Amino acid sequence: MDLPPLSELELQNIYAWIDKIPLTRPKKNIQRDFADGAMVAEVIYHYLPKLVEKHNYPQANSIQQKQYNWSTLNLKVFKKLGFQLSKNDIDSIIACQSEAVERVLKYLQIKIEKYLEQQKELEKKALEQQKQMQYQQQQKQQMQEDSLQNQDLRLILAEKNQSITELKETVEILQLKVKKLEQLLQIKDNKIQGLINQLQGKQ
Repeated sequence: MDLPPLSELELQNIYAWIDKIPLTRPKKNIQRDFADGAMVAEVIYHYLPKLVEKHNYPQANSIQQKQYNWSTLNLKVFKKLGFQLSKNDIDSIIACQSEAVERVLKYLQIKIEKYLEQQKELEKKALEQQKQMQYQQQQKQQMQEDSLQNQDLRLILAEKNQSITELKETVEILQLKVKKLEQLLQIKDNKIQGLINQLQGKQ
């Protein structure tokens, strides 16, 4: 991926952006300062600390170490951000060519902002899913509680129905006993009346 040239306004915006980031080395000459890739790793770490391990990108003077740092950034970091630098871009940066690193920083700034927006969107979706799961759990719990309450009500109603049935049976038994007593009383009354009639007949 060969990066396009920048306007003067874009260059000034990039310099202002870098000035806001606390770096371990003072910024003297941006082409030389960023040539080894170590400070680019620090820029990414400032915004996305989970995405880069700074110890993997030591300060370097040799071309070989600089190429290693940039290759590692390409494979381990830039790829996750959705882009990779071409060999021409990396060689231009290492050679401290004019605006080479600024073009990369501009593209990197765009990708970081996009990545942060995506992360926010993912966090928002995750939060919504969490809320939905909590709501579903609450609904499930409420249904379980309602079911338990219904079971309690059914048990209470069953107990009341059982009590009513037992009372009915008791009343029926009592009614039978009363009826039998009435019959016994009637028999006794008849006997007494018969005795009275016999006594009256003898007189």
